[in-house]
Amino acid sequence: MLSGEEDQEGGEEEDGGKEEAEANGCDGKGNMFWQGHRPQSTSKIFLSLVLSTIIALVNTTVPCNQSYTKTIHKGVKLSKLMKKSTAELLKTYQASEGDFAKQFCKMQMDNVPSSSLSGQTSSDRMLNIYTRLKEFQPHIKKVLKQQTVLLPPQSPLLKSLDETFQRTGHLAHRMNCILQILQPNIPIFEPAASPTGIPLPQNVFQQKVYGCVVLTRLNKFLSRVVDELRSFKGR
Repeated sequence: MLSGEEDQEGGEEEDGGKEEAEANGCDGKGNMFWQGHRPQSTSKIFLSLVLSTIIALVNTTVPCNQSYTKTIHKGVKLSKLMKKSTAELLKTYQASEGDFAKQFCKMQMDNVPSSSLSGQTSSDRMLNIYTRLKEFQPHIKKVLKQQTVLLPPQSPLLKSLDETFQRTGHLAHRMNCILQILQPNIPIFEPAASPTGIPLPQNVFQQKVYGCVVLTRLNKFLSRVVDELRSFKGR
């Protein structure tokens, strides 16, 4: 099993930003727009969203040139970082909505990806993680677009949503690399680029519920991903 893991967790959280940049393979440039400019208009936020999409596409096509051990290690650290940051994002989201009942975040929505993780073998579960992350990406992007209209441009929530969208793509790339190691001769199934599950235009209340459901399920799914990768690393 993973030796000294519990002692390392504190240090991993402290250098989470550095590790994120290394895991992303972009030296932290994915957040350059946000770090270098405080958005002043809705148009700039949409520009950031476009840049985030391009960066995500580039990062997911970066060659897998690291060792098996290093790939797994970075996957574990990035998933732990995402689990923590997504939990904080969910709290921020709920607080930003004002008098918003938390039970709405647990409403049944068939068009939102499930938080479950399935598969009989390690390879099956790694593939399920990869596929589910790719399925979550367009939903996170949709929530960001909706919140861009509802919130002021300088809202920290918009930056957090943008970071979550990018990190989801980075973690999906890590899972792709793991799959290439586990099954080098088997093609990796890619979800549809434009899934039919994205909801049609909604009223403000429906948008709030949809966003909270997406983030709640993503956070639960990431908890399962962390457990699975930890277990996988210890084998």
